[in-house]
Amino acid sequence: MARPTLLRGSACVLLAIGSAAVVGAVMLPTYVEHRLAVTPLDIRTTTVAVTDPGTGGDVLDATSITRPGPLSVATGIPLVVQRFITTEDPSDADRVTFQSGATVRRADREGDAGLLTASVDRVTVDRRTSQPVDPVASLQTTVGKPAIPVPRTGYQQRFPFDTQPITYSVYDATAWTSFPAEFVEEISMDGLPVYHFRTQVTGADLSETTQSPINSVTLPASKWGLEGLGEQSITMKRYYSTVRDIYVEPRSGSLVGGREQPYQYFARDPAVPEVTVFKATLGLDEGGQKEQLDRARESATKLMWLTDRGPVLLWSVGGVGLILGAALLVVSGRRPQR
Repeated sequence: MARPTLLRGSACVLLAIGSAAVVGAVMLPTYVEHRLAVTPLDIRTTTVAVTDPGTGGDVLDATSITRPGPLSVATGIPLVVQRFITTEDPSDADRVTFQSGATVRRADREGDAGLLTASVDRVTVDRRTSQPVDPVASLQTTVGKPAIPVPRTGYQQRFPFDTQPITYSVYDATAWTSFPAEFVEEISMDGLPVYHFRTQVTGADLSETTQSPINSVTLPASKWGLEGLGEQSITMKRYYSTVRDIYVEPRSGSLVGGREQPYQYFARDPAVPEVTVFKATLGLDEGGQKEQLDRARESATKLMWLTDRGPVLLWSVGGVGLILGAALLVVSGRRPQR
């Protein structure tokens, strides 16, 4: 084979490789990322949040409602909040349904005696935006009774891909409504860049958003522990406050940690709490924190290859291929010197 023909053949191969690499560099962060940056359909995870060792929380003793004397609040109780999250039908190419079974337990009691609340929450979200979509979300809080529709707004199980340092609307499972989560700072958790958001709720009237027989309760003043009013009937509402810190890996929108200070109480004036229903400071245990960080790191690395590393590598390969291919074409077109 003549040398010019060989050079032209090599040039064509290099130009083809370079062109393909350039096309790939353009496609990865656009079309390919849009197709692959979606919430997985095989999520199955358990998270556990606990009170700090030696502190515990405060819990209204339900048995004191029926026995003589004022309502009693147990203090310093070790608490465990466990959530088992899976993906269920309907789930397809565009949407995914999360089912979260959650329990709140007293760790100082065994079996049913330690169970404070249990619920099953279902919400369907867009696999790309993480925003709620049809069908309408539901919540079951009583065994043997069907779930009730609870429409959603805001983010719940995850934040959007490419989370930004701005304020987002986040769903609160206690108040059955959404509150703003404001960006606080960017930090590093085990070497992983993480965005810190914070939601603050003060004196929310749960009777306006939730369905519960204890949202408004009428009892004798003596039962409420109010002195000087005898057996006069007093009605109090259940209010809710919290400070919730949320930690998000921004590329994937994965939740990698959280800490909250829920406070439910009875009061006639939301600014003046009178009887505590539930008060605690809760944070993920060490094992759950590590598992969430590992999953988020894996997702972030895959997305990094789609948006950063992959395109840079392909642009480099494409540029070299096109330059070398063009150079070989020039060389192959020269007439040999005599």
